[in-house]
Amino acid sequence: MSNTGNSIKMEAIREVAATAPITTVYQNLGGVFTRDVFRIWLTNNTNGDAYFSIGDGVDNIKMPAQSGRAYDNKTNDMYLKKGTQWSVRYSAPAPVIPEGWVGLEVEYV
Repeated sequence: MSNTGNSIKMEAIREVAATAPITTVYQNLGGVFTRDVFRIWLTNNTNGDAYFSIGDGVDNIKMPAQSGRAYDNKTNDMYLKKGTQWSVRYSAPAPVIPEGWVGLEVEYV
């Protein structure tokens, strides 16, 4: 495997605290990507299942409470494009008082 000389960089963590609160209606998970990104980590550190959407309000990913997931698209030379907006919502029925947080971390070259 060759080394292209590129270095991995990270954008600021995107996070929504349950006290925000996370509801059954989609809300933005931080700002849009400022660069094309190849690796992301989603964390649902709450007491309820969460749905994630990539900017269009469609349920793209469902994650159970207290779970996380990583996606590494660099292996296939694919990226999530600059300008992509992630959103999050609780699945219904949501806990009466959500506890915890939901986060998104990204890497780019």
